[in-house]
Amino acid sequence: MEQPKVNVIFREVQDLRNNFFLVSVLYPALLLWYIEIHSLVFGKPAGISNIPGTYLFTLWIIFGLFFPLMFYYTKYITEVRSDGIYIHLVPLNLSSKKIPLYVVEDCKIKVYNPLTGKESDVSQSSKKVSPVVIIKLISGERMLLSSRKPEELCSAIKQATAEY
Repeated sequence: MEQPKVNVIFREVQDLRNNFFLVSVLYPALLLWYIEIHSLVFGKPAGISNIPGTYLFTLWIIFGLFFPLMFYYTKYITEVRSDGIYIHLVPLNLSSKKIPLYVVEDCKIKVYNPLTGKESDVSQSSKKVSPVVIIKLISGERMLLSSRKPEELCSAIKQATAEY
């Protein structure tokens, strides 16, 4: 059986690298790298002499290697295709989240502040928050899609729903 051809109208790949996540991942990694190098060259540093070496090595593998590599390779992919909107967080999700186009009722660009949970129009926004695409579904639910190009994403969603 042949699959129908689905063309991609819009595709955006975002790297999830900002200063908050950078500090929260790299600080423990650098600390564990220091402890491991210090324990290999000079013996265990003061204050951790009663921790077994296998435990320190396991912590170094997890927080010194695995988390920084996972952080580096994590990407947020948004695609608008002719049959739906696909959201994928690589490599954390094994499959894409699909929003079929027949459930999309409206698409707007608003400014959303995640700390307060308030929305406002783009024209009256401050520089601290970035615009998001808000999709209203026929069930009444709303979904927020983060994008660095919200105008292009919203127009692609409107184009795809008009063609559907």
